[in-house]
Amino acid sequence: MNEITITPHVGIGPFRLGMSREEVQQTFQKLDHWRADDGIPMNPSYIEMLFMREHFEYDAEGGVKFIQLINPQYSGEFHVPCLFQGVDVFKAKAETLIHSLRENYPTVGDHDPKTGFSFAIRALELSFWREGIMNDDILKDPEFLEMSEENQELEKRYFHFTTVSIGAPGYFEFMDNDEVDV
Repeated sequence: MNEITITPHVGIGPFRLGMSREEVQQTFQKLDHWRADDGIPMNPSYIEMLFMREHFEYDAEGGVKFIQLINPQYSGEFHVPCLFQGVDVFKAKAETLIHSLRENYPTVGDHDPKTGFSFAIRALELSFWREGIMNDDILKDPEFLEMSEENQELEKRYFHFTTVSIGAPGYFEFMDNDEVDV
């Protein structure tokens, strides 16, 4: 797998909205060969690191209604481009990505891309989330500068989103109260 494509209303990579639990399991099994070549057979495959089984939600009929992809950089071992409209959503800075997407789509969730955690595009049922915030102002903050280099590097990962998710129609309605116009 050279890249993972995020296709709203359809799926992420090999996983599709509407798949049954069995189909999801079969897809994981088909990609079982996609493991680190470290000689330890019990290690999870890269695909299991990106798509944890608990990051799928199912509707009443048993079809997938939510898929979440984790930033591959969090594994620290590999990178595979995760593309939405040709942009690697985990390499682009969160602030830049949201400003760019807002040129074409209204978003719901947090208002300020510089300090926000969660953003969704309801028209696409596409959501981005990060567990912490990093921006250029924080890089200059005395508290940040007092951190060890190791901790500074860990904090810098928050320049980027932690997860990207897609949902079935209506999935992100709960966020509608916070619409931000284009």
